[in-house]
Amino acid sequence: MKKLNLTLLIGSLICFQLTYAQQSLNGRQIMETYQERSKIDFLTSQINYINHSKKGRIQNRSLNQFIMRDKSTIDCYAFLLQFESPKDIKGTSTLTIQNEKKADQQWLYLPAMRMTKRISPNKKTGRFMGTELTYEDLNNYLSEPLEKYGYERKPDQEINGRQCFVVQAIATDDSEMKNSGYSSREIWIDQENFTVLKTIFFDKSGELLKTYHAEDVRALAGTGHFRPYRIEIRNHQTGNWTEIYYADIQIDKPLDQNIFTLNYLQSK
Repeated sequence: MKKLNLTLLIGSLICFQLTYAQQSLNGRQIMETYQERSKIDFLTSQINYINHSKKGRIQNRSLNQFIMRDKSTIDCYAFLLQFESPKDIKGTSTLTIQNEKKADQQWLYLPAMRMTKRISPNKKTGRFMGTELTYEDLNNYLSEPLEKYGYERKPDQEINGRQCFVVQAIATDDSEMKNSGYSSREIWIDQENFTVLKTIFFDKSGELLKTYHAEDVRALAGTGHFRPYRIEIRNHQTGNWTEIYYADIQIDKPLDQNIFTLNYLQSK
């Protein structure tokens, strides 16, 4: 009995220490922990998304996603999104290369025109292929430049029974402020698995713009990682919204680094 009581006491102390450590985190530390917990070397997945217009028009798209981390940097990634359907946009691709010491680079490849278009930083507020995601959102998908933002911890909140940290992000870097489409973001992060469950975006005037919701969060067997299998982004100003479904998510299965090049895009 004494041994059982001692075990329970030790377990309670560990839980208390973990809870205290979490409660003492500030906004920047929460974001640092989130990016560290999200860190991967490689990721692939299949994506299907549906765009809904306010008037009821529906648009279906499917694509493949490829991600590779640049191990020579702290938190920089290369992302390739390659469309599979419908037929008229098959092969259309977006390549994003994050850089540690200079501006990130993004390209859009249009196979029908055999043309590669550079997306300049001041154009990253544009919508990605009709979705409610912007090129800025894609660029900050796994990693954002923490040194260019100020992060303030807000009161914790609960969503669907999950306790969340709430962090307000506001750009502090002049270039980031100029090129961003947002005055601020409110990021809700699961306190247990550090998955972003919700993000509220405010436009340049400080008005509510859109809300991101992540659902169907699953543990990926043998990886220690969690990923949402459904995402919804609602634009409160236009009434349009996008729902995204993920399938066949694979983490740390090595990829050929050559696929993250313009030559690869243009060969398709």
